[in-house]
Amino acid sequence: MRALTIFLELAQSRSIRQVSQRLDLAPTAIIRLIDQLEHHFQANLFDRSGGGIRLTEAGTLLAERAPSIVADLNNTRSLIDDLRQLGRGRIIIHAGGAVVAELLAPVICDVQSRHPNLRFDIVIASAPSITTAVADGTADIGVMIFTPETGRPLIRLSRPTSHAAFVSPSHSFAQHKTVSLEQLATQRLAIPDRSFGVRRNLDAAARRAGIRLDPVFTATSLEVQRELAIRQAAVLILPQFCCQREREANLLRAIPLSKHCGVDTTLDVACQPNRTLPFASRAFLKALEVTFNTVMPP
Repeated sequence: MRALTIFLELAQSRSIRQVSQRLDLAPTAIIRLIDQLEHHFQANLFDRSGGGIRLTEAGTLLAERAPSIVADLNNTRSLIDDLRQLGRGRIIIHAGGAVVAELLAPVICDVQSRHPNLRFDIVIASAPSITTAVADGTADIGVMIFTPETGRPLIRLSRPTSHAAFVSPSHSFAQHKTVSLEQLATQRLAIPDRSFGVRRNLDAAARRAGIRLDPVFTATSLEVQRELAIRQAAVLILPQFCCQREREANLLRAIPLSKHCGVDTTLDVACQPNRTLPFASRAFLKALEVTFNTVMPP
């Protein structure tokens, strides 16, 4: 396990010095672990000639498979802990940035308070990346909106989710009941790039309506978007459950989008349907289900 983990770090950074500094591990220890892996597989995993290191063909093959190998071993360790009734384990959650603060953080805090031996790895990613991570086992649970069709068989929980325009209380939209696509086109928008579902759906709706959206700010960071709206520099397009704290403090207001804006979707929780989930994942899924049924009824 240790050797595979070090191998993955080195395969990503291609620098023994960087891995040594990041993990506080001596370069000689790193080289020794890689030597053990190469001895086990009877193949060179890195080409160490020249000015740096690069993956060999065998190394590339292992780099593609190692994440799922590590995930399977971690899952097996958690299942063994279940048998020993230790109530411990590590859960790897991949989630879209918009759902973390408002939905996941309270659930994680609740589960951890009741099961203090659990540990959480939380990765922020796009919906296609989340789907891939759940499918190949590198993520235990995925939470996302705009789930791609390839991810539909993985969905465990799903709830309808509408979007809204988030603006400062002094913005002209603040008193509107809804906001149309035509009105959005006149504003300084802060929205993610086209790798995100909300941007692709908005662009598609605009093309159908013969409207051109020209966002002033392209930002994937929810924190940056939120700050731009609070400072009256931009209009945001986010799920209606977002920015609850800012809304309670009257820093932002959420104005529902009209139906033809084309960004109504679902909030989905995904996991492998045929995988035996360890205690940590089961506890987290149960807590999420309670939240879905109480905070976000269908």
